[in-house]
Amino acid sequence: MFWYNVAMKEQEPKQEQESFDFDEAERPASKRRMGPLGFVVLGLALLLIGAGAAAVSTRGLPAWPTRMTQAMAEPDTPAPVASPTPAVAQTAAPSETAAQDVQAGAEFERTAFVVDGVAIGVLASEEAAEAAEQEAIAWFELQVLGSGTLETTVENEISFAPARDYPEAADMTLDAVFAFLTGPDTPLSVRSTLTEETISYTPHESVTEKDDTLLAGTRIILRYGTDGETHTVTTRTFLNGVAEGDAQTVTITAREPVDALVRVGTQEVDPEAEPGKREGERGKDAGELTFASPTEEGDIASNYGQRAGVLHLGLDYSGALGDTVYASCGGIVVSAIERGGYGLMVEIDHGDGFVTRYAHLDSISVAIGDVVAQGDAIGTLGSSGNCSTPHLHFELRIDGIAYNPRYYLD
Repeated sequence: MFWYNVAMKEQEPKQEQESFDFDEAERPASKRRMGPLGFVVLGLALLLIGAGAAAVSTRGLPAWPTRMTQAMAEPDTPAPVASPTPAVAQTAAPSETAAQDVQAGAEFERTAFVVDGVAIGVLASEEAAEAAEQEAIAWFELQVLGSGTLETTVENEISFAPARDYPEAADMTLDAVFAFLTGPDTPLSVRSTLTEETISYTPHESVTEKDDTLLAGTRIILRYGTDGETHTVTTRTFLNGVAEGDAQTVTITAREPVDALVRVGTQEVDPEAEPGKREGERGKDAGELTFASPTEEGDIASNYGQRAGVLHLGLDYSGALGDTVYASCGGIVVSAIERGGYGLMVEIDHGDGFVTRYAHLDSISVAIGDVVAQGDAIGTLGSSGNCSTPHLHFELRIDGIAYNPRYYLD
């Protein structure tokens, strides 16, 4: 051994060590110069040493054998003599892990699986009993085929009790209890209800009304249609996964279809038409409602009727920019907005389907919801919208249809 050789060399006389030395002149040539083969052998040796060191570093092993390292570190003293007194035997204390294992095992207690007061068997723990119950219920639910919402109830009273309360019950494995609970002699009554709901829609129709005050090809949607909606609910019940009786179906109408209402123009364009040639028909009687001129001067520049091949739906009152515009009849302001070719516009609802419209305004002095009396100022005359010169476009509509206001003006 390495440590033994070192110790022996230290005890040899100095003169004997010197007797093995050679003078440089007396050394053989092979020991004074290393040939090519020697270099190869030396390289292989260095590679092996490096590989060994890497393995030692990777595995966390000591570079020298433990026994050898200890021998080199120990002083050259004689080994201590053992005491004649016999050593006292010591019992190793249980490890912390073992104590935890014992404590964890103490949590499990043999548990009886009880159905309606009768113990069907004893399992290793309450957790095992709960698992058996859940797996049995899940097994019955898997027997129910179909789509929808599944609700399951257990009609038995299931409880878990310490095994000592039921000494007559036999020990059973979880698999054995599961097989019994799902077998033909099962004491369980597991009832499942499968509810499937389907929704169907009934397409709405489109109803058209002809309007000779609108140009042919013009369409106005008065009401958008809505599809009808029907709910069909089918219910089936199962006992322990087996269907009971026939399915029960209930149909509920959630919404009736509402037809779309569209007004279609039928008036043909007359390119030879002259202003005021066609005055139109009179609408229903206005009753107690009276209508006055919406401007102070009351000068009409353009009448209701054909104008350049297009039906003019109202009267145009001449005036200067900024002239006051008055409510023709008392009522409630239902519109005060910028609207396309009408420009800045006000609408007043007078009741019984009568509505007056004031267009091309320069400004508005009322708001939606305001209550106005006949003759109240509602804005100023202007040229907004599709208009080249300042004037007031005045319409009278009855149940949504424009009539010649001349039939109703006092």
